Parts: sequence; C-alpha cells; structure tokens
Amino acid sequence: MMVTSVSLLSIGLGACGMVPGTSIQTVEPGYAGLKIQLYGGQKGIENAEVVSGRVWYNGYTENVVIFPTFVNTYPFTQAATEGSPVDESVVFSVGGSPVSADVGVSFGFNTALVNDNSPKTNLHEFYETYRKTPDEFRANELRNGLRNCFGEVAETLELTPSMLPTNQQKLVLAVSECMQTRFPNIVIQDVSLLGPLRLPPQIQESIDEQFAAQQAARTAEFNRQKVEAEAASNVERAKGEAQVLLERARAEAEANRIRAESVSPQLLELERLRIEQTRADRWNGEEAPVIQSPNVQLGGTVRSTGE
Repeated sequence: MMVTSVSLLSIGLGACGMVPGTSIQTVEPGYAGLKIQLYGGQKGIENAEVVSGRVWYNGYTENVVIFPTFVNTYPFTQAATEGSPVDESVVFSVGGSPVSADVGVSFGFNTALVNDNSPKTNLHEFYETYRKTPDEFRANELRNGLRNCFGEVAETLELTPSMLPTNQQKLVLAVSECMQTRFPNIVIQDVSLLGPLRLPPQIQESIDEQFAAQQAARTAEFNRQKVEAEAASNVERAKGEAQVLLERARAEAEANRIRAESVSPQLLELERLRIEQTRADRWNGEEAPVIQSPNVQLGGTVRSTGE
C-alpha cells in the first residue's frame, strides 16, 4: 500500500504555528481513506470523512484508515510462497470428509453511497461493522467467510467427495454468490480454485479407482459402438453393391427383351435383302473361281473322268 506517514514532533512546531501531534498521510490514487474523529462531538464512524490525496490530521484525536478501491486478488493457499508464509488454505467439510482448497478471491472496497438519502458510504458501513483494516479483515473475516460459504454450498448442493471433480465450477460460482451476500459492502468480483482440491489419501484413492473404472467402462462402450457402427456400415455397403448388381442385371435383361421383341420376320427379310444388295453392288462381273480336286469340280459342271 502506497501510504506515506510522517509524524511531526511537537518540538519547535509552536514557532511554525502547527498544532503538536499533527500528522500527514498521502492516500494514493486507487485508494480511499476514512478520517475518523476519536474524541469530541463528531467522534465515531458515522461522522467519518472520505478523504484522498495528502491528508493532515491530529494523531492524538483523529485516525485515517486506508482502503484499496481497486479489485485485488489475494491467494489463500497452503504454500508459504504465496500470500502468507503460514498455511492459509480453506478447509471445509464435504459429506463428513475434510477438504482443503487453495482459493483466490478478487475483491475491493466500495465508496459508493449506501442510498441517496444518506451521506454514508459502503466504506462507512464496512468499518462500522468490522472495525478492521483491510489486511486484518482479509486474514480473519474474509477467510472465515470463505470457509463457511464453501461448507454451506457443499451441503446445499448435497455434494459427496466423489462428486467434487465434476462439480467444481458449480461449487465456486455458488460460493462467489454466497460471499457477495455475506459481505454486501465490498465488491466480490471472483472466487476461484488455484489448484486441485485435497482430500484424505484413502478417500482420494477410492475416488481415483472409481474414476478409472468409469473411464474403462466408457472406453469399452465406445469400442463396442465403434465395432457395431463399422459392422453396420459394411452391411449397408454390401447391400448397396448387391443392389447395384441387381439393377444392372435388370437393365440388361430389359434391354435383351426389347431387342428380342423388336426382331420380326419382316425385319429379318429386310436384313437379308440388304446383304444381297451389298454383294451385288460389290460383284465385278466375273464368275466365282473354280477349285478342282480329284473327281470334284467346284464352281462348274461336274464331269466324268472318262470324257
């Protein structure tokens, strides 16, 4: 948080005309401050002033609390390298079994007016309710709210440990809505899981075995459907090929029938005359050659060998 705090000591301040105890804080862009009176008739959060920029205040009688108004994501994780060096993972119960989750929450503080008839902002109501700085609120109320919302949603959805792998999206969406309802004076933009949910080893092993069995059953069913589909495809292909052959045979038989019906005695006689005419047209006026053989004469009159 970019906040500059300078305490001005009372020594020598009288000569400068400054009140002893005067302090200054700079509220950077993206932040809002609540300047709260600690004493006097204007004390209390209801009279606090929303401030920004360079703020002068009396460190004895006033306090300035700074809040980020931009949305910031904070990780609640088991690892010491994220968020806090201690385990901040969210632990809740599902079906009587403890579940540990690494959760990210995107949230910010809201300076909008509660309603048009009141000068109070959501920031006033937040601080009036919790009296915590942003870091204190995040480490306590926000984390506890996450744990309670996860437990309530898991119970409402009637989840069991074996149902968690397939219902994580539904779970975190419902938790996000629960958090916004629980903390109406801040903006809960998103709740997300930063890693797989952690279950007791024996329960996780049982879930893994169930999942493996389900996957094997799905694979077997897929293979069965694939074989059946291929067999059905082959049958349809064979039927199609047989139908093609049948149609081809029918077409050929029909063609032969038409040819047979078209041949008549008149057509045959006409064809014979056409052939005779072709021979006559090609004749050169000579008689056909005579081929002789013993006692046989072809092409002329048969004569006796004694003549």
